[in-house]
Amino acid sequence: MTFVFIALVLLLLVAFGLLAIARGHRHAVSGLDDLSLKTRAVDLAAFQNLIDPAETRFLRSSLKLGEFHAVQRERMLAAAEYVQRIQHNAGVLLQLGQSARLNPDPQVATAAQAMVERAARVRLLSTIVLFKLYAQYVIPWLPFAFERIFQDYQRLTEAAVLFTRLQRPAFAGRVGAML
Repeated sequence: MTFVFIALVLLLLVAFGLLAIARGHRHAVSGLDDLSLKTRAVDLAAFQNLIDPAETRFLRSSLKLGEFHAVQRERMLAAAEYVQRIQHNAGVLLQLGQSARLNPDPQVATAAQAMVERAARVRLLSTIVLFKLYAQYVIPWLPFAFERIFQDYQRLTEAAVLFTRLQRPAFAGRVGAML
């Protein structure tokens, strides 16, 4: 019975991940001006706190087991919201980069290609991380490491800022804040 429940949960998580990927393709991005309308802000400091293993260990040692599980579930739901935002933003940047890969300026085309590669990686990784977060929601004692999504998203943000700086230097600072 437990196996059936876990299998059902895993199946739902995979379906959710596929829907999230498909949803990202609905938002057409034609240029840098679309970023402020299409992206969703991610508080990286808050997200990092939610996925910090040291914070999890501290909570585990400070709280009763039942309290820890309840708090951990809430943390995983909050982290999942951040990962969904990251996934969405990666989809927007993927589309933006794809549309700019044929730019006549070779520096812009190269930056666009780098952004596409990072965005595709972050989208794939975010689907895996969402799966793990929801699995950890169901079974709070499962040990998972989530730092990689944080680091890869930072690199994607840096690639987006570089891409923007090559085209509209004055706008580059705002792009980092939007993501």
